[in-house]
Amino acid sequence: MAVKDTVETFGIPRQLLDDMVSGMEDDFHRNRYQTFEDLYSYCYRVASTVGLVCIEIYGYDDQRAREYAESWGVFMQLTNILRDVAEDAERDRIYLPLDDLARFGITEDDVKSGKELLKHPGWKPFVDEYIERCDGYREKAFKLFPMLDRSSRYSPAAMATFYQSILKKIQKKDGDVFTERIQLSKTEKMVLAAYVYVRYRFLVL
Repeated sequence: MAVKDTVETFGIPRQLLDDMVSGMEDDFHRNRYQTFEDLYSYCYRVASTVGLVCIEIYGYDDQRAREYAESWGVFMQLTNILRDVAEDAERDRIYLPLDDLARFGITEDDVKSGKELLKHPGWKPFVDEYIERCDGYREKAFKLFPMLDRSSRYSPAAMATFYQSILKKIQKKDGDVFTERIQLSKTEKMVLAAYVYVRYRFLVL
C-alpha cells in the first residue's frame, strides 16, 4: 500500500519498477555478460531505475535530469562490479564484460584465480580502461545534483562522492581488489559527508 501511494503521489512510471524487478531476477539465471551493452542493460535495470524513481520524489525542473540519473545508476553499479570482482568470482559470477576481458587476454579462469590475476599483464590496462569508462558516467551523474531541489541533493551527492572515492582507491592500488575489500574508513566517510553537505546544501552550484 505504501509503494502504491508513493507511485501515485509522485507519478512514478510503473515501467521503472517492472524493470527494476526484472533486473534483480537476472541474478537467478545469469552469471555472465558477453558485451558491455549487455552489462549496461543490467546496470540500467538494477541501478538506473532506482535513480530514475528517486528523482521523481526529489523533484527536478530540467528534463536532462533523467539522462543524468540513468548515468548516476550506471556509474555506481559499475563501481560495485569492479570492487566486488573477487567476491563475485567465488560464487561463479563474472559481471565484467567477457569481450572486453578477452581484448586484454584475460579469461574466465584468470578472473576466478583471485590474486593471481594481479600478475596478468592485461589486468591493469583493463582496469584503467574500465575506470575511464566509469568516469564518463560519473561526470554525467554529478551534473544531476544541481538540478534537484536543494533539500534533496545531499543524499544522492554523498552516495556518488563515496563511490567516486572508492574508484580512486581501486585505481591507486592498480586494480588490486583481491588483497582486501576496498572501502572507506569511518573518518573518510565523515570528512566526505561534511564536504558534500556544505557544498550541496549551502553553496550555490
